Order: sequence, then C-alpha cells, then structure tokens
Amino acid sequence: MATEAQQNANRENAKKSTGPRTPEGKAISSRNSLVHGMTSGKFLPPDGDPEEYFQLLNQFRDRFKPSDEVEGRLVERMAAAEFKMCSVRYMDAGLFHYELKTNPMPQHFSEDERTNPLAWAFQCDAAHHNAFSKLIRYEGFLQREFSRSLRDLFKMQDERRARESEEVETKPQPPAPDPQPREQSSPGGPPPSPKTEKTNRTQFPEPRNTPDGGWVRDAPLNPDGNPSSDGS
Repeated sequence: MATEAQQNANRENAKKSTGPRTPEGKAISSRNSLVHGMTSGKFLPPDGDPEEYFQLLNQFRDRFKPSDEVEGRLVERMAAAEFKMCSVRYMDAGLFHYELKTNPMPQHFSEDERTNPLAWAFQCDAAHHNAFSKLIRYEGFLQREFSRSLRDLFKMQDERRARESEEVETKPQPPAPDPQPREQSSPGGPPPSPKTEKTNRTQFPEPRNTPDGGWVRDAPLNPDGNPSSDGS
C-alpha cells in the first residue's frame, strides 16, 4: 500500500501531466482506444465512421475538459454511448426494411389502403423475433451508460475542485504589508515633542459679576496712585 508521501507525490506528478496539447497530438491520443487493448478493432460498429466518432469525442473533451486519464476515460465512455445511440436510429429503420423484405405484406391487406406496411412489419417481428423490443432495451442501456458516466465525471470533478480549493486555503499566506509605515526617529535625534492641547484665547476679556452688570476696569499698574515712578 502506498504511503501518504507517495500519494502526495503522485498527485503532484498528475498535475504536471496535461496530456497532448496540439490538435495533432489530441487526434493521435483519441485513436489509442482503437489500437491498444481489448477494444482494438472492435470498438466501432461495422459501418461506423471513425472520423465521426473522433469528431464527437473531441467535442466532448472540449466541453467537459478532463484533467487526467481517469476523467478522460469517462468522457470516452460518454462519447461511445452517444455514438451508439445514434446508430440505434439507423438500426430501427433497418429492422422495418428487413421485415418487409422477408415477410412482405399480403396483397389483400394493401387493397383497402388501411393497413400500414410499418405496422405489418412490427407485428411480424413481435410474433417471431421481437427485435424491436430488444432494440429499445439496448437503447435504454446506452442512455443509462451515458447518464452514469456523466454523473461520475461531475462527482469526480467536484471532488477535485474542492480538494484544490482546500489546499489553497490551508496554504500559509505571507503577512500583508503595512499600508501606513510608522515614522522612526533617528537614534541621535531629539525625542518627539509631546502634544499639547490648544487653548482658546480671545482679545476681549470675559465679563465679571458686578452689581451693575458692567465691566470692571483693570487695576492700575501703580497701586499707590503716584504717577511718579521714583516715589517722590
């Protein structure tokens, strides 16, 4: 069993592997499932056009953008199911032609022009092979295959996005720089002067409480009343 360190290393290596980037590389990679493994030469129906399948596969890859090989396999399963569902429509028409060729409608049924040849072909098939019912079940299987692959792909992508966002949130962030750097005084300089509160000063003195409610004159500079400055 792989250790936690090995699992983390595998995740980091998987992030670096982005797969083919050029159109030529994507085209070669999309054909690997037809060349290697159990599906080589047996993936498409006998009359299936490989170019149509590759075009559909590239459209699905551009739409769902798989990030690794596992997600890419789910996209391939979706494209294969969709491609086979398109061929079901041709098989449905082919069954009608086959039944009308092998079991032609009798002439007396077509004289009144009320019997539909398609209804005759469907009735003959239901009485013998019941191929139409089997074809409907086959189409339902392909639809479930497509829906299951799409659901698994969305679930896997949601888990991957949640894991990536969690790694970003848990990653330590550098401290934010101070938008207003503080002023530093020089070592030999004088200390900053303390802040003093401003006092409100006016050029007019405030009124004092006097009996007549007037202003009180300031006291004379010489309290003795002598105008001479030497006292003589």
